[in-house]
Amino acid sequence: MAQVAEFHLPDDLYYHPSDLLWIRLEGDQVRVGLNQMSQASAGRIRHVRLMPPGRERGQGKNFGTMEAGKYVGPLRMPVSGKVIEINKAVMREPALVNRDPYGEGWLVLLEPSRLADELMDLVDGEAIKPWLEEIYQQYQTKGLFPK
Repeated sequence: MAQVAEFHLPDDLYYHPSDLLWIRLEGDQVRVGLNQMSQASAGRIRHVRLMPPGRERGQGKNFGTMEAGKYVGPLRMPVSGKVIEINKAVMREPALVNRDPYGEGWLVLLEPSRLADELMDLVDGEAIKPWLEEIYQQYQTKGLFPK
């Protein structure tokens, strides 16, 4: 598990380098959520809106929106695919994303359409720790975390 300061990123996940979302491969599907640093920098998650199941979206396209103490904006697809399930518990209780970002706080389950190609756009394995250190320093520079 990669760790920088109080932030932990599990090694068995893939991470989108700019949107700070994670994906977990689950057979032919992928589960998507916000990583621990992303949700911490956004602040307390107050509202999550997710597109309904059955919709196809390309990588980088919006699949929902999120409102938090320091962030209001889109949630973007880390990989192309069809949303096959949304986490209704997170829509009822958005703070689940803060409390358990890699467990109960997941956002959507996808049926990916271009996974083999798009996994190359994500960060995984030994590349996670240096990437996490770089992102942490950028967030410190922006004043999101104390120096």
